[in-house]
Amino acid sequence: MIHIRIDTIKEKWAGENIKLSPPATADSVKATEEIIDFQFPDDFKEFYLQLDGFADWDWTKNMFSIWPLARILEEYHSESDKNFIVFADYLINSHHLGFVKGKKGVFKNCGDIPELIADTFSEAVFLISSDADILY
Repeated sequence: MIHIRIDTIKEKWAGENIKLSPPATADSVKATEEIIDFQFPDDFKEFYLQLDGFADWDWTKNMFSIWPLARILEEYHSESDKNFIVFADYLINSHHLGFVKGKKGVFKNCGDIPELIADTFSEAVFLISSDADILY
């Protein structure tokens, strides 16, 4: 299992001039979970308690954006598929990365059937930060 150092990832992204959101609160994470009827994995919560995604729809040099909780909720309410919980997108919604309710891991959704790409949220963040081929 990959465990990321959130402080190292934050430094890397700040060095790439990505606008980062301030940390989420434990209450906002819990409220989001209650609204979407999904419990985030512990590594997701740990990450968001230090960094609530990217600010202002910003993205990595490879066009991935990690969403703040507010956008996760906003997009969840507008989606017809309430079983796919998106936390990141590629190329301004070309495809999404997220969780599937009732399944473990992180999935890429480019169409009808989400494809497992990582066993953990930490692994997915590592894949994004290292521009792994499996993301595309």
